[in-house]
Amino acid sequence: MLATVQRVSQASVIIENEEYSSIHEGILVFICIEQQDCLETSKEMAHKIFNFKMLDGSKGITSLSLKNSDEEILIISQFTLAAITNKGNKPSFHKAAKPDDAKLLYDEFIREFKKLSNKVKEGKFGAFMEVSMNNKGPVTFNFKV
Repeated sequence: MLATVQRVSQASVIIENEEYSSIHEGILVFICIEQQDCLETSKEMAHKIFNFKMLDGSKGITSLSLKNSDEEILIISQFTLAAITNKGNKPSFHKAAKPDDAKLLYDEFIREFKKLSNKVKEGKFGAFMEVSMNNKGPVTFNFKV
């Protein structure tokens, strides 16, 4: 499982010219399910991101986790994070999970995050989405579990 996480001052998802979801201060999580992932991987990734110190706290930058904050979380599925780009001029997505398998684990990731926080919003799995955000910092972290 792969995730790219960005601190944001705002982020939103537009689907078919309608706002689907949005957050203000918080983090934007792009999550990618890979073929070898399982339910335990989804839970492990949710807890890793939730407990990772990436927010500004009393001890400065990266001293506070979502666990100890009131910030919002927007989670969006993005299979293109699994792209193999080091050979040729076209990406290969063979490491990404098949859509049906990915949807089950994406849903599990969302459920697990919602157990940890009541401030979770999400995109729509498999939809064409327009995502806008203001990266704060800029601060971006990549995770692999």
